Amino acid sequence: MIRVLHVIDHLDLGGAQTALLDMLRCRDREVFAVEVAVMHGRGHFATALEEMEVPVRELSAAKWPPAYVPVFLALLKTGNFDVLHFHLQGANWIAKPLAALAGYPIRIAHDHASGDLRFRGVASLGPDALAHRFSTRVIAVSEGVRDFLRQWEAVSDDALEVVPNGINMADFRPGTAGEKRAARERMGVPADAFLVGGMGRLAAEKNFVVLAELARRQPEMHFVIAGEGPERRGIEAALAEKGVTDRVRLLGSVSDRPAFYQALDVFLLPSLYEGLPMVLLEAMAARVPVLASRLEGIAGALRENEEGLLAQAGDVEDFSRKLAWLKDRPELRASLVVAAEKKVRSSFSAAETIRQVEAIYRRELAKVSEAG
Repeated sequence: MIRVLHVIDHLDLGGAQTALLDMLRCRDREVFAVEVAVMHGRGHFATALEEMEVPVRELSAAKWPPAYVPVFLALLKTGNFDVLHFHLQGANWIAKPLAALAGYPIRIAHDHASGDLRFRGVASLGPDALAHRFSTRVIAVSEGVRDFLRQWEAVSDDALEVVPNGINMADFRPGTAGEKRAARERMGVPADAFLVGGMGRLAAEKNFVVLAELARRQPEMHFVIAGEGPERRGIEAALAEKGVTDRVRLLGSVSDRPAFYQALDVFLLPSLYEGLPMVLLEAMAARVPVLASRLEGIAGALRENEEGLLAQAGDVEDFSRKLAWLKDRPELRASLVVAAEKKVRSSFSAAETIRQVEAIYRRELAKVSEAG
């Protein structure tokens, strides 16, 4: 068996965590023995991983003090892993160099972030570039992310591979009329409402605060947001200021993701920056019409006016106009979702994603074997 350890900052709700969960669900269990190490805490997805027979190791209860440093080094001494695979910033900045110092020859970085300098910030370039010196392979989730890593973080072409995120199609499907009604009842949304929903971390880059103005401009629509994060209070204040708290519900973390999509008439993704968001692929697979920001990672997965609609990032007028357009054109919604589901099924399967990742493992192991 090939022993693989995935190291990630946390397992709370997020795109990288969802991508990891979906990949591991489709892993080759006859060849790969997989474990997950969490830098701090357990988080939302820990139980789901354990139910899939993936051991989850909590390296530290919290970020500070950094107890994960000695615990991780002890794990490396006893774990006898063949491949180490790192996700998110803390794992790449801290755990990956420690793994190099411990003598582990295969250290794979997985870059799930947006290929936009404004999102990453100039201050992250130095630490990222330095940390990549300890990467034997870097996986980018889109061509835009690959180009960013090459241009701004000096990652060589030889070290880079593009592997798009993928989802488990069996998890997402359109709901029946009864399932849609039940999902809305749990949300506290009228059964006959035109419902627009978004899902993701309540952070500034996701731009969910725009829903307050969209709800004011579209008084016949209801809105829901699934997720938690630092911007929650700001969003709540904006909703109160616009007088739309009766039509916009903040649901917090949602465990039943398929049911969330089944409740919706439109999925809204108003992000200012994105890589290749898992929620986009999930909505497409669930046959929910998508209105999203026109960003590189999104446009690479969804062709405008064929598999969904795109609006200028941050342009509330553009989003409002296209929301109204979708509401008034059920035939357009019907055509978009058929093409979107077909696109996800052919190009963004979790089974194909993990096969590509496992092929990278095998190639890296072969290199180490040949070298010595």
